Amino acid sequence: MSDAVAQQGQQPPPYTAQQPVLPSVQSPSGQQAIPESQRPTATPDAPLPQPNGSTIDLRDVKPLSVQPTRPAERSTMQQHAQDDATKPRAEGLSPLKTGLFHIIGAYHPARVAELPAGDTSRLASLVRDGKLYLSLHDALALAIENNLDVEVGRYSLGLADTDLTRAKGGGTLRGLDYTVTQTAPGVGAATTPLLITTTTQNGSPTNASVTDLSQVTQTGNTSQQSLSESGTDTYAQGPSIPVFDPTLIGEAGYLRRSNQTSLIETSTTGTGAGTGPLSFVSAGLDYQQGFSPGTQVEAFVSNAPSVLYGPQPQYDPFKSPSTSLTVTQPLLRGRGRAVNLRFVRIAQINQRVSRLLFEQQVLETVYGVSRLYYDLVSLGENIGVKEQSLAAAQRLLDDDRNQVSEGTLAPMELTRAQALVSSSRLDLIQARGQYRQQEVILRQQLVRDMADPGAQILSIVATDKITVPDAAPQLDVNALTSDALANRPDLAQAGLQVQANEAAARGTSNGVKPLLNLYANVQTRGSSLVPYQTLGSTGTGLVQVPTALTTGGLRLSTIYQAGIQLNLPLRNRIAQADAARDEIQLRRAQGRTAKLENDIRQQIENASVALENAHEAYTAAVESRDYQQQLLTAEIDKFAVGASTNYMIIQDQAYLAQARSTEVAARSDWMKAEMALDRALGDLLEKNRIELDDAIRADVR
Repeated sequence: MSDAVAQQGQQPPPYTAQQPVLPSVQSPSGQQAIPESQRPTATPDAPLPQPNGSTIDLRDVKPLSVQPTRPAERSTMQQHAQDDATKPRAEGLSPLKTGLFHIIGAYHPARVAELPAGDTSRLASLVRDGKLYLSLHDALALAIENNLDVEVGRYSLGLADTDLTRAKGGGTLRGLDYTVTQTAPGVGAATTPLLITTTTQNGSPTNASVTDLSQVTQTGNTSQQSLSESGTDTYAQGPSIPVFDPTLIGEAGYLRRSNQTSLIETSTTGTGAGTGPLSFVSAGLDYQQGFSPGTQVEAFVSNAPSVLYGPQPQYDPFKSPSTSLTVTQPLLRGRGRAVNLRFVRIAQINQRVSRLLFEQQVLETVYGVSRLYYDLVSLGENIGVKEQSLAAAQRLLDDDRNQVSEGTLAPMELTRAQALVSSSRLDLIQARGQYRQQEVILRQQLVRDMADPGAQILSIVATDKITVPDAAPQLDVNALTSDALANRPDLAQAGLQVQANEAAARGTSNGVKPLLNLYANVQTRGSSLVPYQTLGSTGTGLVQVPTALTTGGLRLSTIYQAGIQLNLPLRNRIAQADAARDEIQLRRAQGRTAKLENDIRQQIENASVALENAHEAYTAAVESRDYQQQLLTAEIDKFAVGASTNYMIIQDQAYLAQARSTEVAARSDWMKAEMALDRALGDLLEKNRIELDDAIRADVR
């Protein structure tokens, strides 16, 4: 134990520039010691082993980047996205006729147009001789206009609008769809088709490598990610919301009763027109409305007293009506605009959230389609590599056949060359198959209906190529992180969700207060006190108030009354538990948002490292291909003078094919790394010249 501690204490600190001394290693018994001249020396730029093997030399490992502070506000682009009022064209909801004077229109349901069939005019303009000549911008435009994941996002924009209308009427909210669909990764992510078997095992270069293309169908499925910061948490309803929409309740009917004026009298009384039953037309009209401070007004007119106590028939229900007006104002629970308009506030926040969710969906689609597009470019380049390899193998076979016929080469070498041709041909067949499968996956993202005759194409020709810059990227991780925190729509909508949760939690905390209401009522021709309010419902923890605690006046009297109603739960456990739970859920949402911010910081740094490494890897791949070409040329020259064998040429040709495919894969990896950084920054739309307004209208320019 003490030796281990001592060794740990002698280790050099991280990021030191001094070269540590290599420890002496004793050779095992029976093994010859390596001569001093043959022992490798440590180069200044190579990591060196440590005495106990528990640490590494970090001289060449760059230190972690210093993380910037949280930006004070969102970028201008994100502010515009949140406040954008652009509506979809074909997917929009017909106007909700909720105005005061829309007496008839308010009772007609809104209409939503049928799912648009999609526009194939842009696609048709890019097709020549059955081939779709496609640039990246055209691919993104087709995807945004026709992709069904984006189309679903356009309909989701209307959900928040309907919730706002519902909240303004005094209703609770039905919520948003926080799921974002990510595009299928395509062929390149599933089977790494750009590398042949020689890269992973020491097999014979004439052995064919087989890729299971049937597994590619699994990558055609998209995946969904939920951006909800609340998860499965739901907030309590809190205090009851006044019904802001005025409500009229009318009733009319026919009533026939005996002419009896006393509850203990059993005989009827004459009326001068003869004795017998009395007939009435009964009618009542009730008006109710709530207001944002919590005030509730109820007014009704009815001929109930005349019907119940009148000594003569009456067919005019409003000859001697009874009227009542009740005004109620909460003093504790349910008091104030902040409490009663909380769902309106949440619905307004959700409108902004829905726009950011749509932007995130477009961003994910742009990223996914860009990956599919450049994978198609790489797979096309790989076909060219395989064609060159097959052509070189065929030339070698022809040369060997001539030499065998001349007797200068053993017939066995001809068999080896034929095996190389067969292996190269199989590589080409599979490369073409992978390209065709990538075409199918990409086409699905570009058309609305694959059975549409206007969407039928024979093949896709990608017109943009991958160009890697000569100079390595100079990345300022600190500045990039600040941009990402200001631009990312998923982080912006997460912050808005927390604001909505705070409004919901404030409503729940108000529900802990006792119910103390002030009321006033006046009735003409009143028969008894009618309860002005029925409180509580099953499961809320509020008891039912007795029907009438007091009565005022005599029958058919004018009644004036006012008072205070108190509902005091002595233990109040349900309300306390709801308020505590909602506060906990709020903190959970804040924690998830903080984690998302940390994830973004991590994504920026990792994406920066990946882009730098991808550029270095591409440079190394190009050098490796050049050297492999030189080795093959040298081997052919040696073979011409009898200093080499046919097998060595075949092996070097296979290695050159591998090097060329590795170069294509490295170029593809660089492009994917650059797109991953742009995705992490949240500015893919801006870099691809795509306006959010155009994406909402499905008309990308």
